[in-house]
Amino acid sequence: MPPGKLPALLSGLTSAFMLIGSRSGEAAAADRISLAAIVTAGALSQAAVLLLLPHSAWMALIFVFLLFAGMALLPVWLTYRSDLKVFIDYANAEMPQGIEDFFLKHEISPREADIIREICNGLSNQEIADRLFISLQTVKDHTSRIYTKTNVRNRMQLMTLVRSVEER
Repeated sequence: MPPGKLPALLSGLTSAFMLIGSRSGEAAAADRISLAAIVTAGALSQAAVLLLLPHSAWMALIFVFLLFAGMALLPVWLTYRSDLKVFIDYANAEMPQGIEDFFLKHEISPREADIIREICNGLSNQEIADRLFISLQTVKDHTSRIYTKTNVRNRMQLMTLVRSVEER
């Protein structure tokens, strides 16, 4: 194999093995394997085109196109897929049947669940802090995490969300 072609092939295969061998989480395993397959296919196709490069000017154009596609379109596709993954997972998820399922689905801790119940009872942050024997800042911290986990912006949205879950 002529020089210059082997490094392209080796770097593609090395990155594919690194992606497959990563242990960053089981939820992303399928994504890592598909990305590794794409990287490997791109490296192999570029190496094949590089082998034929001296024989045809068209091969040089194909190589430039494959290089552009790999460098420009793959990140766009991955970004698009990661942005849509949240909506796809949410659409396929079962709706919570009760408040406890709601807490499990949104990974609400027991203390955050207590704060949600008190918010739904109409208490202010200071009243919640007094009732649960915690500081006002702790209530604010928990409330902020609850908003993030449930994807709401304020108490009214949280109360509406909890009420809709309780009515099912």
